Amino acid sequence: MANGNIRYMLRNLGKRHRISITDEAGKEVWYSYSTALRAVLYGLLVALVLFVASLLVAAYTKVLDIVPGYDGITSREKMIENIIRLDSLERELGYMQVYAENVAQIMEGRSPVVRALAPTSEEKITSNKEVIAPSSLDSLLRAELEGTGRYGLNTRPERQKITNAEILRPVEAQVVEHFSPASGRYGTRLAVENIQQVCAVQDGTVVLTTLEPEGYTIQIQHSSNFLSTYRGLGQAHKQQGERVEAGEAIGSTWMEESGDSQATAEMEIQFWFDGNAVDPENYIRF
Repeated sequence: MANGNIRYMLRNLGKRHRISITDEAGKEVWYSYSTALRAVLYGLLVALVLFVASLLVAAYTKVLDIVPGYDGITSREKMIENIIRLDSLERELGYMQVYAENVAQIMEGRSPVVRALAPTSEEKITSNKEVIAPSSLDSLLRAELEGTGRYGLNTRPERQKITNAEILRPVEAQVVEHFSPASGRYGTRLAVENIQQVCAVQDGTVVLTTLEPEGYTIQIQHSSNFLSTYRGLGQAHKQQGERVEAGEAIGSTWMEESGDSQATAEMEIQFWFDGNAVDPENYIRF
């Protein structure tokens, strides 16, 4: 350029100029012809390329993670994962709600419905109901649940189920108080002479061993939903989780001092079947 000022450049944007590179001796080693407008365009193009490259590096690499106080790509990835997880939990909750409603309708004797869960434009779950006609298998299942068979929900304790099994006498004693649920007594109260071993009435597993003010209490779970409870023991020989056989000692009675030469103790035995108390004297002769 002749004078190198900006005004000259603006007046001669389209005029060709010679651009050269010389060495220390002043000898020209490279030269080229270009206009000022072309040089400006080349500069803008290089700046644009550098800007796009910087954006790509910042968006797809973790270079911003090293900048203090800036949430880089790691934070964004965690945020996206949390959003996806919340969406999945919302859909699972919707499925569980539909399942619970269908079970409730079946228990009430009504027909279930099919619900198609799909997110709307507002990202909410909607329900499209379509009535399902009861099938023959559904009727059979409902009959099983409403009946008194093996899978019946209205099944009541049947004495035949436990009278067929052998039940041993746990201890030699005399009956002091009989079974009376109306009086709040769900077992048979026994008077035991001297110290005796208390045995399991059937094979089973000890599900409870605890110490109460009146002595140790042991519960044994047997087959066919049969549970036996022994209360008022002086000692417990078995702990929770142990397997016992019929006739095996699970504890012993304790003595109460009296003026008589022969000491006596009291304990209580309870039988439970399907969660209902039954009279032990119907199955054992003390």
